[in-house]
Amino acid sequence: MCVAALPMIAMVSSLASAAVGAVGAIQQGNAAAASAKYNAAVNENNNVLAQRAAEDARKRGEQEAQEHNRRVSALRGKQTAAMAANGVDLTSGSPLNVTADTAQLGALDVLTIRNNTEREALGYEAQGMNFRAEANLNRMQAKSARQAGMIGAVGSVVSGFGQVADKWYKMGPSSIGKLT
Repeated sequence: MCVAALPMIAMVSSLASAAVGAVGAIQQGNAAAASAKYNAAVNENNNVLAQRAAEDARKRGEQEAQEHNRRVSALRGKQTAAMAANGVDLTSGSPLNVTADTAQLGALDVLTIRNNTEREALGYEAQGMNFRAEANLNRMQAKSARQAGMIGAVGSVVSGFGQVADKWYKMGPSSIGKLT
């Protein structure tokens, strides 16, 4: 009688194994999904930081441009004062060209400062877009991981039922009656 129960024990253990495999697959899928969601949140935070860095770069650049304009204005004032103190006519010729050149070069410097600032800001914004794309990919990975866990669970259950059916078939109906 004890030997006759072995096939039934094998079937029950196959069912238990299938159940454990299914639970394990679901937990593995959930863990992978949680990890991907965490990575998505990190990437979203990095995107926010990149956008703030771009904004900061623009503010710093504008402050630097304004400061440069002040320095150029001060330089032009010193040039004008020095030439006037020496009795130079400031309304024509070289003295006028000197102050005009100073103003033009100062304006060119300001444009360069603003251009460099915008390039820096655009670099941060590109980083932010990359972080956002990575976050979207992480969310897709989370969804796929959950689905893979469920598919793995179904696969374990189907495989377990297949093993039980195989054992049932090998045991035969006459053996089942002997167990009772």
